[in-house]
Amino acid sequence: LKTAGLTLKASKCDFCRKELKYLGHIITPDGIKPDPGLIDSVKLFPQPTRLKDIQSFLGLTGYYRKFIKDYAKIRSHQKSKRPPNNIEWSVECTIAFERLKTALTQAPILRAPNFNEPFILETDACDYGLGAVLTQEYDNKKFVIAYASRTQTAAERNYFPT
Repeated sequence: LKTAGLTLKASKCDFCRKELKYLGHIITPDGIKPDPGLIDSVKLFPQPTRLKDIQSFLGLTGYYRKFIKDYAKIRSHQKSKRPPNNIEWSVECTIAFERLKTALTQAPILRAPNFNEPFILETDACDYGLGAVLTQEYDNKKFVIAYASRTQTAAERNYFPT
């Protein structure tokens, strides 16, 4: 550290820990998981009544999207471009809202990638979105490294998935 001109502040350092809280995540020897304190915020989040509420909820859950399979597909029901006090909250929105809360509270522990082992990339596309999951096998068991998904643009919806 000294050679690189770096210093450490002892009060901000943790050594010999099995778990470390970092930027809303808990890092363990098994992998990375969402911080339970922030997950509690998601669990207790009230049903949105204004556009600002939807944006807050999607911002909170979007931060953890790599833990949620089909995140973009689930959240597509909650996208709204209506004026702030004129949202249409449908049954589909309620289902999507509850599914996102459940998916995040049951999020898997994401494994750190082992660059000496092969990766398995599974992709999927439909009329409105794209999804992928990156995994690796350890001891004949598949572990998730990350999920990825997004909705397609209007132009992309004209293409055929291949």
